[in-house]
Amino acid sequence: MPVNRIILVDDDEISNFLSISLIRKIDPEIEIIPFRNGKEALDYLKNEGLSKRRSNLILLDIRMPVMNGFEFLEEIHNSDLKIKDFMRVVILSSSDNPRDLERAKSFEVLGYINKPLKEESICTYLKLAG
Repeated sequence: MPVNRIILVDDDEISNFLSISLIRKIDPEIEIIPFRNGKEALDYLKNEGLSKRRSNLILLDIRMPVMNGFEFLEEIHNSDLKIKDFMRVVILSSSDNPRDLERAKSFEVLGYINKPLKEESICTYLKLAG
């Protein structure tokens, strides 16, 4: 099933604008739901859930205020939420710190993309997540 919803979690408005513009150019049918931090995204997922009828991809920044990307992943991992069974996460970060890359590998994520989001990168992960 192709990805038809992307949850974009990033506090950088310019990056979000560029990412959303690129994704809409690739596939205008994909619904994009932006959040400014992991807490907002987690609250949404707890309340709204991820529809089993939809294929979802989460693009997650690491460094954000309130709840960063790793804290978000830990909350999901330690929860009993069923969403973790069918959500696919790709880290989208400007960090090239080797510790961040290693830490990202400790979670079940599809991959790690360095900002800015590029067409080839998002197309690869849209295929993997679909």
